[in-house]
Amino acid sequence: MIYKVFIINAKNGISILDTSFKQFKEKQIEKEVFLEFFNAINETIDFIQEAMTKGKEIKEKRRVIESEQLFIVIYYHPNAEVLICLISDAGDNIDKLKDIVRKIGNRFWKKHESDLDYYRETHNKGKFTTFKTDIEILTMEGRIAEEYPKLIVIKNVLQKIHSMGIINDFDYLIALKCTGKNSPLEISHMFDKTRMEIHDNLQKLKELEIISF
Repeated sequence: MIYKVFIINAKNGISILDTSFKQFKEKQIEKEVFLEFFNAINETIDFIQEAMTKGKEIKEKRRVIESEQLFIVIYYHPNAEVLICLISDAGDNIDKLKDIVRKIGNRFWKKHESDLDYYRETHNKGKFTTFKTDIEILTMEGRIAEEYPKLIVIKNVLQKIHSMGIINDFDYLIALKCTGKNSPLEISHMFDKTRMEIHDNLQKLKELEIISF
């Protein structure tokens, strides 16, 4: 699930708008995450400003920072000159997260193009407040990238597939954990693996139509 979404002025790094969907479980984790998050924001802004100083055209720019616990996704919208940023669970679908920051950026530009000049002259953010509703809708209240793989064949069929050698022992054990309630990250922890270490197994099971997401 998405923790937070920010829209940040790429010219000075000031937040225009932010909204939250989930709280961090531990304050120390939150502190570490935000330190890494704002470092990434500052590096991205420095890159953009340096390029502009040199007269280079800045097109869309996307950056993903991945850890075992979280994703940080940063997207630069060149027309609006804002950064759309989010912090999300590492168990979420990264492709959906990349897609949603772009959609948020495009919706924000379409809805508030005429308001951005006024904001940059007056620093008044009031016109953007209602955009929180747009973010909630676009992200399905933060849940758009959640994945909970579910076994879609009965156990006897799964056992037969296993006995035929179509899937190996580890594939079989992973399939049994696909109850529709466990995320890929949670399943990986059950086997003392990282999320990426079971990614290919889950994709194999999906392609064989043994599980669905």
